[in-house]
Amino acid sequence: MQKLTIKELLTWAFTEELCKEGAGTSFGPPMIRSAWAAMAEVEALGTMVDRSPNSYGVIPGFVDAGEPHEDALKVADAVRALTREGFDIPEGWQPFPEWEDERGLIADEVERVLEQERARGERQTGRYAYNLIVACAVLKRGPDWWAERPTEHMVMRRGSPAWFVQKRMKDSFGQWHFYEADGFDRRARRPMKGAYRKYELAEPVRGAVLSRIDWMVWQAALQLLERELLGRTKEYHLVPMRFSFAPWKSAVRAKVSEQVIEIA
Repeated sequence: MQKLTIKELLTWAFTEELCKEGAGTSFGPPMIRSAWAAMAEVEALGTMVDRSPNSYGVIPGFVDAGEPHEDALKVADAVRALTREGFDIPEGWQPFPEWEDERGLIADEVERVLEQERARGERQTGRYAYNLIVACAVLKRGPDWWAERPTEHMVMRRGSPAWFVQKRMKDSFGQWHFYEADGFDRRARRPMKGAYRKYELAEPVRGAVLSRIDWMVWQAALQLLERELLGRTKEYHLVPMRFSFAPWKSAVRAKVSEQVIEIA
């Protein structure tokens, strides 16, 4: 009996066995036998002639190699069951603990992105987790969570740093509201009293936030699949693996260790 982690079991099932469904067409090279090889051809040629994913979501092979392994079918059933699950984005979650954020620009941008994602709900669905699991199994790797901290610069206007000022106005209900306005006095050619400058991120962090959400969803889905499949496969023995929901936190520890070494 071969011992595999849940990641290895998924890769075996989706690249070696489940691609057998729908295999045996006359298109393409005769020796391609796996979804991974078929995807490699897509990468090399930029296209695939008349090849569509089968019911398991993978590209079928070109040679009829029989039916998928019984253990692979159990894996497929467990992965399909993910569509009935839900995956929450934790309240107060900070995806970039390794980044300094003295002005709070990162935190503000993260909260804006998370608010949009919670409203959309796409990444919290089981269907999204299902697609993520299949893609990662075929590609043999998880979502890329690595990201560089964006730089900051002053908000500019007409090539010069902009000035802002807080003003207030009364609405139709008689309630006072504060709003931000241009803080530069054009006539006097100087900033207004109480005016201030602002900073902004030079690059958006939305993509990095979504990548780290994908990593957490992937790990949570792997954990559910491991729990479901432990002891159920016959020929391939599933061994528990160690899950890491925030590998980026190790970057914080590494940075602290470097600082300690420098001080010493």
